[in-house]
Amino acid sequence: MKRSEKYIKYGVKLEDRYLIYEEENRKVAIPYSHMAFLYVSKNNLVIQTDSVERVVIKLDTEDTANELFEDILVYIERLYLK
Repeated sequence: MKRSEKYIKYGVKLEDRYLIYEEENRKVAIPYSHMAFLYVSKNNLVIQTDSVERVVIKLDTEDTANELFEDILVYIERLYLK
């Protein structure tokens, strides 16, 4: 299983230009170019956008949160290298 596939159970889908996050009652698409910063706090990944939107993604372990953090950084890097 690819790492990006394991995030689906947390409601996270990594696309080429944006991240899709689904919770119980909402679905959010966050363009990588709009991410102001992101950080890991224990088993949570927090994404802050330019427009002051804040999304907290709860994961099962700190390792999974760190892996998602690294994968998002790779997608951001790819976006700006094109």
